[in-house]
Amino acid sequence: MKRFVIGFISVIASVVLVMGTVFAADAGSEADPLVSKSYVDDKINQVMNMIGSSTDSSGNVAAGGSYVPVSVAVGKTIIGGEGTEMILRAGKGDIVISGKEGIVDATTGQALYNGHKASMNHIMIVPRNDGRGVKVTEAAWFLVKGSYTIK
Repeated sequence: MKRFVIGFISVIASVVLVMGTVFAADAGSEADPLVSKSYVDDKINQVMNMIGSSTDSSGNVAAGGSYVPVSVAVGKTIIGGEGTEMILRAGKGDIVISGKEGIVDATTGQALYNGHKASMNHIMIVPRNDGRGVKVTEAAWFLVKGSYTIK
């Protein structure tokens, strides 16, 4: 009798395992997706829009989080938007601000004001979108992360 009970339990356990495997095989299939197709399509479109719009014709950089090389001619001013990071990689320029507050030199921790020289390879952060930037005195290249305009 004991052998019969053990055999019966073994058969039932085997049937349960086989049935569980059969039902689990459908999870994630086209008939039973784990996420909806519209959700995945929406996320793919969001990423493609971020990739496809890195820079527009006015010089504004879309959010994306990477630095973009920008060439600025002598006499022109590169003006950063709020939170924009700029690194002078070549050339020379003078800081331009429109009020009392300056541009942050994150490399040294100092504030830069009108007439200060922009230091090469220093990260400058524009705190507000109010016309702060760098007027180029010798043809320059900047690495810029964030929005900017050249005037």
